[in-house]
Amino acid sequence: MSDHASDPAAESALLDPADAPEPDHKRAGMLIHAFVAVAAFALLGMFTDTWQMVFIAVPIFAVIMMLLGSLHSDGSWERVSTLAIVAYCSGLGVLVLWSILTAAGDAMLWGLPMSTGVIFYLLWPYTAVGAGLLYALVFDRTIDEKRLAAAV
Repeated sequence: MSDHASDPAAESALLDPADAPEPDHKRAGMLIHAFVAVAAFALLGMFTDTWQMVFIAVPIFAVIMMLLGSLHSDGSWERVSTLAIVAYCSGLGVLVLWSILTAAGDAMLWGLPMSTGVIFYLLWPYTAVGAGLLYALVFDRTIDEKRLAAAV
């Protein structure tokens, strides 16, 4: 047997359903309403052919969905995960705004128009690397609580 195998009896003792938190769905409902509001905002941008409205909705969708995914069963958020999510999505929002605000300019960034350069050279690597690291942090901090709630 490998060192990584766990004893099922010991694991089930750690995940006692009686220890599961009482569900509270107020924050989840608030986040779902916020998601619908942002979707309506983006849809309005689509109908009015205002790409900036659609593009700015992306970091807002990201923060809403990440907070929803990290929400504990009792309706609370773990402090470190929440701060990391808000910080990551703030950086994402800054990059998106930077790209939007420089779309009409003549400035260049490493051979590309500034808005495209921000997306290609900064936003793309930021999301490719940062999102995975953020997922690992949040998942590691919330997995045991979610497994416990699922055992109920």
